[in-house]
Amino acid sequence: MLGSVVLPVQAAESLSLRMAGPDFAPYYFHDAEGKPTGELVRLYAMIVENAGYRWQGSIIPARRVMHGLVKGQYDSSILVKNPLLESSAAMMTSSIHVSEMILNIYFHKDKPAIQGKEQLRGYSVAVMRGYGYGGLKRWLDSEYNNLSVYELDSFASVIRLLESRRVDYALLYDVNFAEGVKDLGRSAKDIKSYTLNRVPLYFHLNKDKVPNASQVMEDLMESYRDLMTRGLLAGSESLPEDVIR
Repeated sequence: MLGSVVLPVQAAESLSLRMAGPDFAPYYFHDAEGKPTGELVRLYAMIVENAGYRWQGSIIPARRVMHGLVKGQYDSSILVKNPLLESSAAMMTSSIHVSEMILNIYFHKDKPAIQGKEQLRGYSVAVMRGYGYGGLKRWLDSEYNNLSVYELDSFASVIRLLESRRVDYALLYDVNFAEGVKDLGRSAKDIKSYTLNRVPLYFHLNKDKVPNASQVMEDLMESYRDLMTRGLLAGSESLPEDVIR
């Protein structure tokens, strides 16, 4: 994937990280041979290999990823911040983010446009099961905000629910919506969207499973900065498909 540029401090390391990625094309998915691939798999591999470490990866259902990381079944990933990860004493998150994703609100064309989460109060919203949306899911679930939240297991199902007016709005990353349209085999009917947020993606490590985790995280972030300096990666404000030059 990339010829590793091993920094002297890391040359003697033989650590192999175990990555968990949510089944989330085009960022995390299996190729035709069943191997982990996708834009965030590529970014993860570049950072880890350039730091002088090895890795192996698994693509699993999104709702299992956070629990798998916290429980130590896997030890690392590139993901949005999530309440479960942030509240776990076992997890550590990079101080800087390495990419971003676009989070959109989708709605029927005759519905009022939503330009902020507060405007969702009193409405029904469809989301994907297992997704935290950078902490927004916790806000949606709060009784104070008076929302009806419907959790579904497929992107296409979210779109169908929205088209049938069984929900007022849907919250999806732009690539989720594109995947749902692909699964439907047609365009979404009379659906508009507004970009609600650009959600940062961070490197996460389980410090109970990764020996000397603080140093490993420092090595990974130094590797990331080195790749940017050498022009192999774009800045962190870029989307995953645009990060790798």
